[in-house]
Amino acid sequence: MKVLVTGGTGFVGHHLQEELARRGLSFFAFGRRQFDLTHREQADAVFKQHQDAGLILHLASFQAAGEFPARHTAEQFFINNLIHNHALEAWRKFIPHARLVAVGASCAYPSAAQAMTEDKIFDGPIHGSVYAYGATKRLLYTGILAYNDQFKLNGNYVVPAAMYGENDDFDETTAHVPAALVGRFVRAVKMAAPEVEIWGDGSQVRDFMDVKDFVRGLLDLAPRLERDIVNLAPGRGKTIKELALTVGEAANYRGKII
Repeated sequence: MKVLVTGGTGFVGHHLQEELARRGLSFFAFGRRQFDLTHREQADAVFKQHQDAGLILHLASFQAAGEFPARHTAEQFFINNLIHNHALEAWRKFIPHARLVAVGASCAYPSAAQAMTEDKIFDGPIHGSVYAYGATKRLLYTGILAYNDQFKLNGNYVVPAAMYGENDDFDETTAHVPAALVGRFVRAVKMAAPEVEIWGDGSQVRDFMDVKDFVRGLLDLAPRLERDIVNLAPGRGKTIKELALTVGEAANYRGKII
């Protein structure tokens, strides 16, 4: 089976390509420099070229973590909706026989949800810090449901925990929590900083996942999906304080954590 991977040159896509190659699977993975999905004709071109694909893994998005979502609300809304709409329509036109698995985001869940179970995804507002990006991920899932219903396709939506791993982004302004903390503590050690400040009181509980575990799980899960929404996560939460202490110890940081 051939696999078509959108967003295949990013952090997750890089590791996904390695795992696909390790399994001996035929695949074509591309990023924006090869085919820009914000342009409908380019989306049509790449999907038409790979009509022999039996599985589409849709990772492409315009995103970063940290302060980025709050500073680029309109851009994220506009660009991501273009990407997702063009990908869904190209799938319908050129590869309707293929199973599509889109990678979602936990920030699409309601901010007040006590448990991020799949049945709760539409049950409340998204956190204000990521409302625009989270909304596009909800719209992507809505689009998958719509294409499944009208065109009898097999589209699916997998929501990962916050990931970390090699080749991650360690810039505090754009990184997810695990990598942002790694970057912060490593810099603090290099600068001999007397203290490191962590946002919040540290009591928030989150799931964190090694990106290599995610891509293995995604490829194991994909053939079994039939118009599903599925969380893919360890299921064992860790507080931000626990994570910060773990990273600080690994970095050999001896200062104060606030």
